[in-house]
Formats: sequence, structure tokens, C-alpha cells
Amino acid sequence: MNKYTFREFEDVSYDEWKRLAEKALKGKQVESLERKTYEDIVIKPLYTKHNQVFVRPKLLHENKDGIAQELFALTPEEANAAVKRAIAHGQSILHLVVDEATKRGEDSSEDVGKQGIPLSCKQDVESVLHGVDIENHSIFVYAGYHAIPLIGMIGSVYRNTNEMKGIIGADPLGYIAETGYMPLSLRSCYDAMKETVSWSREKAPGLRTIFIRTDAYHHAGANSVQELSVALATGAEYMREGIKRGLNPAHIAQQMMFSLCVDTQLFTEIAKLRAGRILWKKIAEMFGAQGNMHIHVRTSGRTKTKYDPHVNLLRTTTEAFSAITGGADTLHVSVYNEALGNNDENGERWARNIQHILRGESHLTKVLDPAGGSYYIEALTKEIAKRAWRLFCRIEKAGGMSIVLKDGWLHEEIAKVAEQRKTDVLLSYKKVIGTNVYINHNETSKLLQENVRVNRLTALKAYKEGRHAALFLPTCDVEACITAFKNGTTIGEATASWATQGEKIKALPVMRDAEEIERLREATERYKVVHGSLPIAALVRMGEGELPFYIVPLLTACGFSVENQEVQADIMLVYGSEAAHKETVIAYTALVGVKANEYERSIQHPADLLTFLEDFHQMQEVAL
Repeated sequence: MNKYTFREFEDVSYDEWKRLAEKALKGKQVESLERKTYEDIVIKPLYTKHNQVFVRPKLLHENKDGIAQELFALTPEEANAAVKRAIAHGQSILHLVVDEATKRGEDSSEDVGKQGIPLSCKQDVESVLHGVDIENHSIFVYAGYHAIPLIGMIGSVYRNTNEMKGIIGADPLGYIAETGYMPLSLRSCYDAMKETVSWSREKAPGLRTIFIRTDAYHHAGANSVQELSVALATGAEYMREGIKRGLNPAHIAQQMMFSLCVDTQLFTEIAKLRAGRILWKKIAEMFGAQGNMHIHVRTSGRTKTKYDPHVNLLRTTTEAFSAITGGADTLHVSVYNEALGNNDENGERWARNIQHILRGESHLTKVLDPAGGSYYIEALTKEIAKRAWRLFCRIEKAGGMSIVLKDGWLHEEIAKVAEQRKTDVLLSYKKVIGTNVYINHNETSKLLQENVRVNRLTALKAYKEGRHAALFLPTCDVEACITAFKNGTTIGEATASWATQGEKIKALPVMRDAEEIERLREATERYKVVHGSLPIAALVRMGEGELPFYIVPLLTACGFSVENQEVQADIMLVYGSEAAHKETVIAYTALVGVKANEYERSIQHPADLLTFLEDFHQMQEVAL
């Protein structure tokens, strides 16, 4: 048997392929198959060996240490149950998501448990980790703008801080981009970062303390080039500030973990992660450090939907595949009902099992760089790297990441991409299964119930009153902070004396691809509760002409019943050559007891139709 395969076939040139392809396209040019991504990259219909550039990124190892599912709960006791479930189901990294008050450096208040676990003192950490052999588990914690309080609080429960491993890391630039405010100046945050890097190297060498996260940018709508450039520019600024404070660049780089998000654009996301390793290697070496990029990946919250939420399991599987194939070191797969703000044991288990299947059954991690050699992915990697480097250089030329955030031009650039994403969903250019195509009209939204927040204030007050040791409120010193937490201090007391003028910028908005349609569909459901039926939209043609293609799908997606005739309707959309305005659609309200033309709006774009529907619901006094 011939050991060579396909040698019996003659090579086919690109020109010959193009000739046959255009014949199949019945006269259309091959270029008609090209499309543009949100990064403005032209995707060709065929890639060849001439596009190949080999990159060999480090991929997930074949062990369970790459599974880093986020663990959160309303109380430390509930968090302990979640931690034990995770360990029992094969997760060794304890990825604890702390609540907003904890990240702000405040004791629990009335917003306790908002988006995470409330941690105020050593007792809370002991409750979370009760019955857990912490020496055998890595800890992942994003600490917000300042890591010292949480390093001190969590470190206080260890017998020896040398046993600490994982990451308890700060990202002040990412924090202020997300929230718009932090109580400390950037200079103070960088001083603290210098302290944590120095302390960790000596006292906890297995612990990283710089956690560069792109969540805020990704969930504001950034494309992959923008997200990657931001991560690189943030890393470069932290390197510069550490070197200014006397740190060895190699030690700073070793402390960094990059957390990127991946969405459903499978090949683009694979290429983004691969490009990241190329570029960070180049940047780190410019600072005099080794360029090994440790990448944590989180599946996107932007792509998840409230309606048909179990479809999110398929989305997260695609995203997790991209992450592992692209070379993620650790991975979090979001739960299927994340967009609803809910979490349950089934959701946790299904999300974790996606990783188990991709690793243990599909054996993705047994292949070195499974994307390597793909002409398309190699070309895409090169193109994303080139564009991300160009944007990185633009950020650096402008003065670095902190200056760019204050100036606001990056916000504007991201907003342009976000607007394009929204328009594509409204026009159904971007298919969102269950939202703008293949809609289950019998489904109603799982409207959020107000969660019962456990009031910890009384318990925290009792804890403070029960302390016997005199409190030592630490300054920016990790060892002093650990001692203070051992003596009973709380996070609010530990940070009370740190306040400076602080930093304030315009926060990046949070978006989801499906949210505009979902908001109107939920309003339509409320209309039905009040009126007993869905609102009716009548389409009235006057003369010749075609209705814009997006009108009916968008009305249907927003929950309206559509009729192609003049019936007793709640809204009418008039179009055609004999209409008052031939070039556009005119939408009218048709409220009982109100003249049909009491309110009208010209519809020239999907956003105009959404605005009209919003106005209709407000006139009906239906909450949006």
C-alpha cells in the first residue's frame, strides 16, 4: 500500500479552482462569497498554503486543573456548598466570585451578595472553605482595584502562606473601565501592586497577584482586535509602573494572568487567543522578561439569551471549544441561565460537564495545537495579530491605557462595534436562535423575581462586638494585613484609612446581543397579561411596492401578531407607491378612542421600528 495519500491526484491551481467555482456560481465572481468580520477583516472563500504561518501556543494540559468554573452564592455558607459540589464533580480550582461590596473594600451592606460571595472577615473565608483541604486546591479570586485586603483575608486562614497558589489578583484599569469609579488613585493602586508582587515572590511563590481582565470591554461590544489590544496595553502599563517602582520585569510578568472572553465566532476566537501569545511574547521581551502568556478564558455573557435559555448550552459549548483549541490555560463555562441572573445546581453541573466532555471524551487536549496548519486559522491569526499590534501601538502613542480610558476615544470605538452588533441582530444578519429566528412563541420570559438578600448586618455587628484583640488597621502591607485579619479586622476597617481623591471616568456600558428584542418581547407579554391577547400589527399596502425585509421578522420577534390586511389592529404599518411617503414605511398607532393618525413615525431603519414599538408600549402604560 502506498504510504503517500492523495499523490494519485493532480494538483489543482487556485486559478483552476476559481474558474470552476465561478461556473458553479452561475456567473457570479468568487469575491461575492467574501464577508467582513467585526474586526473589518475580509474572510475569503478559500485559503491555501501561501497563507500559512505556524504558531505553536501552549495548550491546556491533560489534567483537571484547567477547569475553573466560577463559584458564587448569596452567603459564605451557600458558597461552601457550591465549593464542595465543584470538588465532588472534578474541579480542583476554587474560582470564588466575590460581591461588589467586597471588591470595593467595604463591609457587607444592604446590597450584600450582589453578583458574588460577601467576604468581610476571616470568619467568612473559614465558612466558605470549611471542610476543604485548601493546600490541595488553587484559589482564583478577582479582587477588583486592590488585591491586598483579599490576600490578607484569605491568607489569614492558611497555616503557611507558602501553601497559597492560584491567583488573588487586582486589575485597577479593568475595574475603573467597568465601574467608572474607584476610591484610590491609580498611583496608590500601582504602589499596592508593587507590594503584592514583592510579597508573593517571597512569601507565596505559587500565587499570582495581577489579574488582567477584558470582561468590561468584551461586554461593552468590543471586537476581538480591540479586546486583545486592551489586554496587551494594560499589561504593558502594569509592567512600566512596576519597573518604575524597582521591580524586576521578569517578576512582574510571572505574576500576570490574562482573562479574555470568547463568543460564538469560533474561528475568530481561536485566532485571537493564538495571536495574543505571539504579541505578548514580543511585548514582554521588549521589557526584558519572558513572554509566556497565562490565559484564563470566560465564555461570553454578551451572546447569552433570556428566551430559549437552553440554547445557551450550545453557545457555551462552541465557545469552550474555541477556548481550548485556541490554547486557554484555564476556562470558565457560563451557566445556561446566566442572562436571567439565576444559578442552580443543574446549570453548574451542565456547564462543568461541557469541559469534562471536551477534555475527557473529545480529547481536545491530547493534540498539540489542533488549529495549527489550518490555512484559514493561520491567516486569521496573522491578520488579528497585525491589527491588534497596530491598535496597541496607537494606545501606547496616546500615553497608555489609563490615558486612553480618561480621554474616551476607546469608548467611542467600541460603541461603533456595539451599534453594528445591535443592527445586525435587528436585521437578522446575525442569527440569534430563539430570539430573532426559530422563535418559540409559546415561551414566556422567566421574568426575574427579586432575590431575597440575606441580611448579614446583624451578624457582622455581633462579630465585631465579640472581638477581644485590639485591632491593628494595616497600611499598604500584606503581612500587616494578614495579621490584622487574624486579629479580627474586617475588610471595611482595613481599607478605611486608604481613601484618597480616587479616580473617575465614564464606565463602559454592558450589552447583550439579544437584549433590545428581549426587552420589547417582555413588554408585549405584559401587554397580553393586561389585555388578554397579543397586540396586532396590520400591514397595509397602498399601490405597488415591497415591505422592507426586516419588518415582519422584527415584529414577530418582539411578540406582535402580524396580519396582512386591514383589521382592527393596535398598530398599522402603511407602505407602497400610493402611501403618503412613497420611500418609507409609516407606522401608526390605532388605539381605541384615539384617531388612527394621532401618532405616526417614519420607519427607515430597524431602530426606528423599535422606537415606535417602545412608544406604543409606553402609551399603553406597559413597563419596559
